[in-house]
Amino acid sequence: MPFIDDLAMELFTLSLVGVLSIYLTGSVFLQYRKNGASDIEGALRPGVFPLLLLGGLITVMGIYGEMTWPLPGSYNILFYDPYTIIGIVILMMALAIHFKQKLQYVGIVAAFAGLIAILYGAYAYMDKMTSSPIAMLGLYIAFGLTGVFTFPTTLIYDMLPGKGKSSAAWNIVLVIFWIGLVVSAVLAALTGIEAVPQHLISPP
Repeated sequence: MPFIDDLAMELFTLSLVGVLSIYLTGSVFLQYRKNGASDIEGALRPGVFPLLLLGGLITVMGIYGEMTWPLPGSYNILFYDPYTIIGIVILMMALAIHFKQKLQYVGIVAAFAGLIAILYGAYAYMDKMTSSPIAMLGLYIAFGLTGVFTFPTTLIYDMLPGKGKSSAAWNIVLVIFWIGLVVSAVLAALTGIEAVPQHLISPP
């Protein structure tokens, strides 16, 4: 079986998750500001299907990468370890929403996944594993911080039904979470765009 380098597509899937998460959480926040906590769940549920598909695709492609090692050398470890964990977290989030479970438990897993991404990115930067070290480090840190701030964001969601309005501290957490999503989505998309012409010229 030949090795297939799907790196560009995999980066685009990460960018799509970021865009979808921004839209979904933004919709929930606007719904809450308009109607309170009466239908937060209803605003969140439409995201289950696309999250489930994207999370499933990322998990499958991540496991495939872990098994076949399509990238040169240790780049497989650098990319596919956190990529697979991200896919699993997305699947967990979609299922938690669908089955009406508390999201904070998935948030805890996401926070640790974020710390893992930051660790991998830091070591890759120190070992000079890329020709664009700042962009690569920024990508891993952005995804890592997004994962870390997923926990307080899910905690806020779980607590909103019992609150009259969101506090200033909560709003700050949400803004940081959204900034992380935007930066992550943009960097993943830009890195994927840079990879496309190289893969078209030199296919596996």
